[in-house]
Amino acid sequence: MACRHKTTLIDQQADELTRHWLELGHRIMSRKLSSSLHPELAGRLSGGQLHALILLSECGEPRISELAAVLSLDESTVTRLVDKLEAVGAAERRRSTSDRRSTTVLITEAGREIVALAHEHQRAFLAEVLSALDTTERAEFVRLTAKAAEALRLRSAEVVGK
Repeated sequence: MACRHKTTLIDQQADELTRHWLELGHRIMSRKLSSSLHPELAGRLSGGQLHALILLSECGEPRISELAAVLSLDESTVTRLVDKLEAVGAAERRRSTSDRRSTTVLITEAGREIVALAHEHQRAFLAEVLSALDTTERAEFVRLTAKAAEALRLRSAEVVGK
């Protein structure tokens, strides 16, 4: 007798959520949307480079290896990414003060201006998206998103800690 997997309500909801998150991720990461959100950056920075720059604005002066770990990329890819950020004047490399053999990456003032501009565009975009919801729905959506993000953060910490 074949064993049939009974799909539970939570399994169905997880499948539906997966579809929605994949669609959201696809739309948010699309080059056309990115170009429309950041028209003055179009052609200068890719979405990945902008993401790295935002992380640099939040984390001080990481070594390439630390930035690679946060971005979940290999060091050679991050080295090329930092090369491109340096080429547009958004970041610079420095010798580490604690270990002269290693190099850290620092966001420049021009890079901070790019991040501030990106945040303005993202805020406007998300405000437009949230305007499709009423006040109560918006508050609930933000609350639930924060709760889901925390669960993902904890799960990620468990995986990294193993």
